[in-house]
Formats: sequence, C-alpha cells, structure tokens
Amino acid sequence: MRNVVSALLIILALVVSAVAGPALWLQKNVIEQAGFVQLAGPLGSNKSFQEGLSSVVASQATASIDLPPQLNELATTLIQNTARSIYSEPGYDQAWTDTLQRSHALTFAAAGNKDIQGDLQLDIAPLVALIATKAGNTAGVELPTPKDVVVALEQPELARLLPAATTLGGWGIWLVVLAVGLLAAGIFAARRRSLTLILAGAGFAVVALIWLFASGIVASVLQNMATGPEAAKQFGVELGALAQSSWQGGITTSFAFAAVLVLAGVGALIVKRRHTT
Repeated sequence: MRNVVSALLIILALVVSAVAGPALWLQKNVIEQAGFVQLAGPLGSNKSFQEGLSSVVASQATASIDLPPQLNELATTLIQNTARSIYSEPGYDQAWTDTLQRSHALTFAAAGNKDIQGDLQLDIAPLVALIATKAGNTAGVELPTPKDVVVALEQPELARLLPAATTLGGWGIWLVVLAVGLLAAGIFAARRRSLTLILAGAGFAVVALIWLFASGIVASVLQNMATGPEAAKQFGVELGALAQSSWQGGITTSFAFAAVLVLAGVGALIVKRRHTT
C-alpha cells in the first residue's frame, strides 16, 4: 500500500512540476513588465528586425507628426533618413526600453478589459519622438509628436490567451511549493527510498524532455501565426526564438535536478548494500 501511495504522490509531483515550470517562466518573462523588457530587449539590436522597424517607425512618424505645410516634403525626407540611422542615436536604447514598457502595459490593459477586443500592440511613440527630435534639430524646427503611436500586431488569438496566462503565472510559485511537497511526501512514504529517488529523477528528466519538445512546437506555432505588417510578423518570430532560448535555462535546471535525484538514489543504494554485507 505504501508503494502505491508513494508512486501516486511522485506521479502527481511530476505532473504539477510539468505545469509549474512554464507557469513560473510566464510570470517572470511575460506577465512581469521588467522580465518582458529583459526578454524582448535584444530585439532592439537585431539587424534584420531593425530594418523592418525602421520602415514602420518612419511611416508612423510621417503620418502622426504635425508637420508645417511648407516643411512637409523636407521633413518627410528627413524623417525617413533619420529612421534608418536611429539605432546609432544616444537615446535609442532608452527609447526602445520605453517602447517595450508602454507596449506591455497597453497590451495587458486590453487583455484585462472584457469590454474591448484585445490585441498585441506596440506603442512606438518613444521612437517616433526620438526621430522627430533628431529631424527637427536638423531642419531647425520643432516637430510636435503625439502621445501614443500604436501599431497592432494583429494577434487577437494570442491576446485572448493573456488572461489565462496571467492566472497561470500567478499560481507558479504555489505550484512549485505543491510539487516539492508531493515529491517529499512520495519519497518519505516509499519503502525503498533509494529506488524511488532514482525513478523520480528519471521522471524529472522526462519532464525536461517534454519541455524541450514543447518549446520547439510553441516557437513554430508563433511563427506560423505571425500576421499583420512585416515588422509585426518579424517581432513575433524573433520574440518566439528569444522565448525558446530563454526557456533553455529551465530545461537545463530540470535535467540537473533529475541528475541530483538519481545520484542521491544511487548513493543511498550503495550505502545500504554496504551496510547489509
């Protein structure tokens, strides 16, 4: 009976752990703004993404900046040229960080409001303001910029998942605590604890393999779902790749934990056999 109870507890621990890992990752890298900014930050220096972003920022800046009629053609040319060289500007890194922060807040505000149709959105107003300042200084005039410049990524399906992801992420730490408790109880209840440790380690290795396989599927799904403007598509594709790379840390940790359990079980088994001989 003890072996059956132990096996059930270990299996439950593995199932809960399989959910707890992604939940923690979601909370840290998607739900929390600082984590999202850190995750998506490298996109700002991605050369291929910068090319698409330049086009979007230039078109949005031209359309949204209140240009004096007599300077319209000149300012438009300046804006387009400035957009292509914005990445070397001293204020670019901060503008990109501000863009990610505003975009995160805007997207999650929509996701939490049932009265509106949510979507994943980029608010590139900080980048537009940076371009306007540079172009205005070159032309010798001040170019007023709007408070918000929103570009929809046209991903309502993903946006609809955000409330559920937020809930799951909030439960992440509690799921970890539950998994640890179930694992400890399962080992404590076992008659042959050394063997139980080995089997539990093998189980966690399987969980890590499932995560590894699933991360590739998720990245592929994000790439296939990418729609909308070219820069928006590229944002989704590159962010999916960054997310997959980020999750490798969780997979490695799980493999390491599995190895520790197996080694502990093998060590306990060796010690036990020495005592009996």
